[in-house]
Amino acid sequence: MTGLRQRMTVAAAAVVLAVLVTAAVFALLRIESGADRHAEDEARLTLRLWEGLLDQSAAAARVAAGDPRLSEALERGNAAAAAERLGALGFTAATVVNGAGQTLLAVPADQPIRLLDERRIGQVLARNDTQDGLVLTGGAAQLLLARPLGAQRPADRALIATRPLTGSLEALAGILGGSAFLVGADGTLYGHAGPLSWPDVRPAAERGEEVRATIGARGYGVRKLRLPKVAGTEGALYLVTVRETTLAAMADSLLDSSAILVVLMVLVAGTLGLDWYFRRVFTPVYASMSALSALAAGDTGVAVLGAERADEAGQLARTVEVFRSRSRALRDAEERRARHWLRQQSFIRRQMLRLSETLPEQGRRELLADLARIEAASEGRTPCARTDDPGALAVAFEVMAERVRDQHTALDGMVRQLQSALDTRTELVELQKQFEIARRMQAAILPPDLTTAPDLEASGLMRPAAEFDGSFYDFFLTADGALVVLIGQVSGGGLAAGFMTVTARAALRTLAAAGLGPAACLTGANRLLAADNAAGLSIGLAMGIVSPRSRRLVFAAAGVPEPFLLRRFGDVVDLPVAANPPLGLDSAMTAVETALDLPVPSTLVLCNGGLLDGENRFGVAFGRARLTGILGNLDDLSSASVTAAVSAGLAEHGGGAAMAVDRLCVALRVRA
Repeated sequence: MTGLRQRMTVAAAAVVLAVLVTAAVFALLRIESGADRHAEDEARLTLRLWEGLLDQSAAAARVAAGDPRLSEALERGNAAAAAERLGALGFTAATVVNGAGQTLLAVPADQPIRLLDERRIGQVLARNDTQDGLVLTGGAAQLLLARPLGAQRPADRALIATRPLTGSLEALAGILGGSAFLVGADGTLYGHAGPLSWPDVRPAAERGEEVRATIGARGYGVRKLRLPKVAGTEGALYLVTVRETTLAAMADSLLDSSAILVVLMVLVAGTLGLDWYFRRVFTPVYASMSALSALAAGDTGVAVLGAERADEAGQLARTVEVFRSRSRALRDAEERRARHWLRQQSFIRRQMLRLSETLPEQGRRELLADLARIEAASEGRTPCARTDDPGALAVAFEVMAERVRDQHTALDGMVRQLQSALDTRTELVELQKQFEIARRMQAAILPPDLTTAPDLEASGLMRPAAEFDGSFYDFFLTADGALVVLIGQVSGGGLAAGFMTVTARAALRTLAAAGLGPAACLTGANRLLAADNAAGLSIGLAMGIVSPRSRRLVFAAAGVPEPFLLRRFGDVVDLPVAANPPLGLDSAMTAVETALDLPVPSTLVLCNGGLLDGENRFGVAFGRARLTGILGNLDDLSSASVTAAVSAGLAEHGGGAAMAVDRLCVALRVRA
């Protein structure tokens, strides 16, 4: 009872633990989902903040570009005054161009800005409007500003100026409380603001768009955002922001530790509470269980307590009391039967002695010996005595009497069995002769190796079963020089399977000679086989046609393993072909074929299910992995070498013993 209480406590604690773990898993999934949405929201806000800072920089650049002193210097062509004023306004370079895109003035003179074509310049002059954008020039990301120059409208000249984005990056880094970088797709740095350097941040940024990284023993969150197309570069431009997450990580770790501690405390408290509850519930049952154990040991005088209770414990006590009463009644009945058996023993002995007088001397001695042994057992003189069974002696005497009466009947039966065995032996010899004839016919229809074709060769391997199984393989050349290869095996084996195999082979050869493809041949053969299949046999068939000119394989398989393809030494792959169910069961089934180009040179290997599934005397199947290993270790990929290697592998696996089914293998070599 204590063990039951402990098992129930453990089971209840396991249920509580499972509930807690499930709740924790759902909470973690919810937290992760919320974290993903939060990260997406932060990415969108960061992009909007960056775009807003760029708009502010563009507005400030427009105001600076309209400075009267700068415009006056540019209109007069005073490069020195223009350079001085550009530096004061925060511009790095400026170029004045006419409507045809020709440079009129460049500051500095050796670095004219060529980032706008004639069409864009014409748009600026025609619309009399200022255009801005982000460009990469001078090894940095800068703001490009284009506006009309001159008092007349429409103007005939345009000012193109660039201004650094340092202020925008610093403002972004300050708002985020970290660092900001503008980098290209290849990791080239075009702008930087903040305390961290790009070489420290670059490994983390190249791992993904949102990663956690440790830089200088501190934790950081690195986010990589793709910016729109930027002039001056062929690739993409990325905004990389870095924020320190050390304190947040410490807070998360503390929260996780606290949650685990709370879960453990709840689990321990729940387990202790359940143990206390089960102890209180099972205590009244202990007395009844002790009394029941005593009754099982034969003590019918034990007292049963708690029968007056109205709960389940009282019901159990009353049940034990009924069991004790019946045990007492059973013991009294057994004592009465023992006394009655003693009275029967003498009468039965006299009857058996009278029966022994009618038997031959040998039979009489055997009967008297059995009688003496049974009497000795009934008196407890043998270890297997059963003195508690009054009817055992009478049953034994009855069996011996029947044995005597059945002696003559048994002799007649032995004579009849001997005659039946002789007849069966004769039938078995005739059946073995028929099997041997069928086996020779099976071997006779197998084709010899094909070596006459200039670019194709084929070889086959047949390991016959212990009894006739009826499998076959075949290959032949059609009138147009194509090579047709067949392989088949009927489920169940035997002569019926052999006849079905011959029918299938003849049907496939006839349909192939008519120019039909593999799928059409298998479909037609299936209709023929299913129409007269009273035995309910199924047949696995595979058919492939290889064109000698295009080296194209058209293949269809029904209930046959996928073929192997050897492309070069050590390179063995499973050929991906369409799968079809075995034939002969559903006349409406339509086969599907696969067409593919074979590499040159290459070797196609087909096998039946008996080769892969056949087990040796240890119950180990040959298996697809073993065949793949044999094919991968070949140093000669000719068809004859392939079948010879497979034959050696089968002999090693089976130890030379015949299997329950035929094992077939066909190798087809396509030469250059």
